[in-house]
Amino acid sequence: MAAAVTTRMTWVPARLARPTAIRASRHRAAISSRRVRAQIARAAKNDEPDLDPEDPGFFGSDDWDGNEGPFIRPEGAPFFASYTDPTVWKLMQENLVAGEVEQILPAKAKLMAENDGWTLIDVRPYPDYCEAHAWGAKSAQLYVPMEVDSLAKGAKAVASVLLFPERLGKKYVNVECNEDFLDEMQEELEWGDKVILYCATGGVIGDPELNYADGQQSASLIAAHELAMRGWGTDNIKHMAGGLGMWDAIEGFDLGAVED
Repeated sequence: MAAAVTTRMTWVPARLARPTAIRASRHRAAISSRRVRAQIARAAKNDEPDLDPEDPGFFGSDDWDGNEGPFIRPEGAPFFASYTDPTVWKLMQENLVAGEVEQILPAKAKLMAENDGWTLIDVRPYPDYCEAHAWGAKSAQLYVPMEVDSLAKGAKAVASVLLFPERLGKKYVNVECNEDFLDEMQEELEWGDKVILYCATGGVIGDPELNYADGQQSASLIAAHELAMRGWGTDNIKHMAGGLGMWDAIEGFDLGAVED
């Protein structure tokens, strides 16, 4: 690491300068965390979501963040950046950490679902849920199978098949955001009930000390962020790390299925 130089041109060894930089970074993170916690607390006081993308006056308003998708992106996200943009993902992780959303493994998730009144929520597309899901889990799709109703979506479907030929025999070749995600949550539960969200892989909220570089984005973490920022109440949101893959292949826990 290069040596640091102050405005008085006094040389400071890198090993002494680094802690100061880390403290400053932690101070900024603490301020950001307090701001996000306050935002989450304000949202939690509401019975319904604050932003309504279905309102004709929403797009172009002060609430619009440049993305026509139904999910909330974090404050500070680049205009028009997608939900999976690396900067957006980092900000999501900061919000999840600030809201103290807990990551748990399948073994703990199973115990909490069986004994403590928590509900497992499978956020994968419904065809995947029907094929196999954690025993007792409810379905609320964050993404749904893409309906090919335009040339653009048709081109996207063709590209998906070319890139991933194995999808050709599946029930869908690509997905799109589910505008009814919150409605599906409330069809299964009361607003603010205790939920454990999972998807296929689970994903990981990264370590703030590593600037979230070790984080792995997933549908269930996007769903956790969406519920937190909508005011579900972060005390009642858990995330199952490892996803259904760990639940089934590693732990060998029971699966459910829905017949066609």
